[in-house]
Amino acid sequence: MSEADDNGELFDATEESVELELTGASFEGLLIQPADWTIGSLYTQIGRQIDLNPAFQRRNVWTDTAKSNFIESILVGIPIPQILLSSRADKKNSYLVLDGKQRLLALKGFIENEFPLRKLRILRDLEGKKWQDIEGEEDWSDRLMNETQRTAVIKNWTNEKVLYEIFYRLNSGSVKLSPMELRMSLHPGTFLKFIVEWTEELSSLHTLLGKKKPDPRMSDVELSIRHLAFSTGITPYNGDLKAFLDQTCVEFNDRFDNEEGYKQRIEGNLDDMTAAIRAGLDIFPNRTFCRKFSEGAYETRFNRAVFDVQVGALANQDVREAAVAGPERFRSVYEAVATRGDFTRSVEFATKTPFATRTRFDLFYQAINQEYGTDLETPNIQEGEQ
Repeated sequence: MSEADDNGELFDATEESVELELTGASFEGLLIQPADWTIGSLYTQIGRQIDLNPAFQRRNVWTDTAKSNFIESILVGIPIPQILLSSRADKKNSYLVLDGKQRLLALKGFIENEFPLRKLRILRDLEGKKWQDIEGEEDWSDRLMNETQRTAVIKNWTNEKVLYEIFYRLNSGSVKLSPMELRMSLHPGTFLKFIVEWTEELSSLHTLLGKKKPDPRMSDVELSIRHLAFSTGITPYNGDLKAFLDQTCVEFNDRFDNEEGYKQRIEGNLDDMTAAIRAGLDIFPNRTFCRKFSEGAYETRFNRAVFDVQVGALANQDVREAAVAGPERFRSVYEAVATRGDFTRSVEFATKTPFATRTRFDLFYQAINQEYGTDLETPNIQEGEQ
């Protein structure tokens, strides 16, 4: 899935849809249970039955105007699309949000006086007011808290892939939802909270993505986890990207809680990634870093497969220092590898297969090792057929 960055350039930085190997039988037995609540009762469930992970709240994509329009719609009785929840397998009477997170955040934020109503189209007498300004007025209080919000809960799912498939088919307003949001609901933990907080601080990663602030769609989080997954190799890559990142997050969550010093180790890996990207932006000027090279020119679109190998190599301090000292030399190595047909295929076609993934790492790392006398090792990738 592609979108324009803050500078108008197209990039491709978030997970793509993949074959989830689902059949009609995967959806048999799903139960859709109406669970309509009033706004007042719905608000009381947030943080109890409905878990809005605090780390998510930083990636609120609605503006105050959009939130105000939603609150105004409730107050005047305009029908609101349903909120879709899913039961959680690991916690009874608890739900994760498949569709409607922004509406719930807007509702929670308004009732907790986080923003005033702005640019109202109908109820202009409420312009600039917060909930604390109107909750004492019985008419407005009753209108908001007693309005019914249509809600449905999906139950009896047996495979997380079913939720991913449903998640991909949903939109919140006009904003496509990110798989990272669902991953953090399915596998919450210490590491995932840490990595979201870590990407709150602007760095060379955001510069690479053309972002002037943390990405609401969490491409910065996804790329950081992707790099950590390949560079640490704690989970073998078998071609299923979602399972690879999911299992990596589960492993990291556990190690953050139970292995002394593991957080510091991951922070070191992230520092190396940040330094690698900073160096890469200097070595490859004019937005040519993490781009495919063919027919003597760099493409404009960000490429995750190229990101993997270039950042992976530059995360090594010896390689990075040599590359910064002689950027033309490093570019020449990459361009020589990039023009090979087998490398081109590995970053263009079936890029997620174990064979393609291993091929691009093998070819580039071997070329780097030969050029600089280093010992980069290909990540933990299962053998796979071409």
